[in-house]
Amino acid sequence: MLPHLHIFRIPFCDPPHFSRLSTGVWIWLLLLAPLVTLAQPLPYPDSFSFIQVPNPLAEINPAFPLVDAPLPGIGEPFWDPRFGTLQTRVTVADGINGRHEYSRFDPFNADQSLIVLLNEDGGFLVYRTGAVPYNQEANRVLDLDIQEPRWDASDPHRLWGIQEYRIVTVEVLTGEQTVIKDFTSDPVVGPVIRDSPVYRITTQEEGEASQDFRYWVFMLQGDDRAEYLPLYLFTWDRETDTVPGVYPLPETERVIDWVGMSWQGNFVIIGGDPGNTGHTKGLTLANRELTRFHQLAYDTAHSDVGLGADGREVIVMQNSRTDYVDMIPLEWTTQPVLVASDYASSGIIPIIRLFYSSNSPQGLQSGVHISCNYPGYALISTTIEPGLPEQNWLDRSMVLARLDQAEPSVYYMAKQHNTTGSYWEETHAAITRDGSKIVWADNWGLNAGESQMFLMQLDLPPRWPSLITGIVDWLMFE
Repeated sequence: MLPHLHIFRIPFCDPPHFSRLSTGVWIWLLLLAPLVTLAQPLPYPDSFSFIQVPNPLAEINPAFPLVDAPLPGIGEPFWDPRFGTLQTRVTVADGINGRHEYSRFDPFNADQSLIVLLNEDGGFLVYRTGAVPYNQEANRVLDLDIQEPRWDASDPHRLWGIQEYRIVTVEVLTGEQTVIKDFTSDPVVGPVIRDSPVYRITTQEEGEASQDFRYWVFMLQGDDRAEYLPLYLFTWDRETDTVPGVYPLPETERVIDWVGMSWQGNFVIIGGDPGNTGHTKGLTLANRELTRFHQLAYDTAHSDVGLGADGREVIVMQNSRTDYVDMIPLEWTTQPVLVASDYASSGIIPIIRLFYSSNSPQGLQSGVHISCNYPGYALISTTIEPGLPEQNWLDRSMVLARLDQAEPSVYYMAKQHNTTGSYWEETHAAITRDGSKIVWADNWGLNAGESQMFLMQLDLPPRWPSLITGIVDWLMFE
């Protein structure tokens, strides 16, 4: 049997001091692709530094147009020709089976030896990451029979998820499932389930428990008799096995995009619709008892919960009323921003201006998604449709914001070839929980609309926050 080969440390878009392998050698490597193990990331040069966006609240900043390049080979690391960050294509295009779920969630397990990818059948697949492409049959570990899979923060072989009315964990190497909580037998929620036209618990796929998996919030989603709208919200404390709060949703409060806990579990966040009345109008903060509600924003847009650089809980969200990406403190005193002049008294901090102006040659052409998995930072990635040119500095770009309430700063990370012709072609870049990697879905601008996606991976330099702040961040790589 042939030994596993290691990818040579040769970039795809090489800086001048690297030489390329011969075409014949690359063909030989591609033929042996299923046997190729992923090499350690290339070392960043000592002179590397991130390029800071001069004024992310301005309409115009230095623009770095995308550099045309052929489709990268799987496992061939290369330097972003604009920003010098290290990228690698790590999956083969196989419908949407080659991509991760969403920007909010880290698809890697605790030691990054496993990854969760989508399955076109509506489920999820677990693969090993020691060889590329990640999604080759030899790496396949388990087809998951759960929804909303989330990796345990410390156990690399444990996934949390939902089945109907149950919270379960899966030991992915054996497939063994453990029921953590069955709400049909809970003394508070059980009778509500039995007496209501509901069919599952859910966060509506976008919410999460607190980072320690202690506090949870769910919708009880109605069945066809209730037009699949949520009928109740309820919270659960895993440590005490109690239900702190149940909230029956009036008919005028049932249009909800998602629900989730804040990072430390101090608050419930409800992604309400602006057309709701009462307690779920717009993005809403609530206590765990679901007895106190407070509106944070006019509506609910692309966002993620996180921690600011000072360790306080925030949500970073696109503001549809002002066209900024905002850092919203999760506090009862935070006031919604409806116009730009509201920022001064709201407690909300604008981070990036999304300059949507059809009359300007610098008008932004892209939509954005947000990932706050790494404390103190928010990753903002863009999605652009076929036929739209780059105009604004943010088009086809990915940037990282340091969530400093006194002085936020933003840095260019990478250019994106991805072009979005359908939902599952959206970029959805996600930063890992340890801050070492960024992954995003890409089709390299080829066959947009056919959802033939693969995963790009950006390996960040070790201890990179010191390059941004000049100091070691308080929670860096713990």
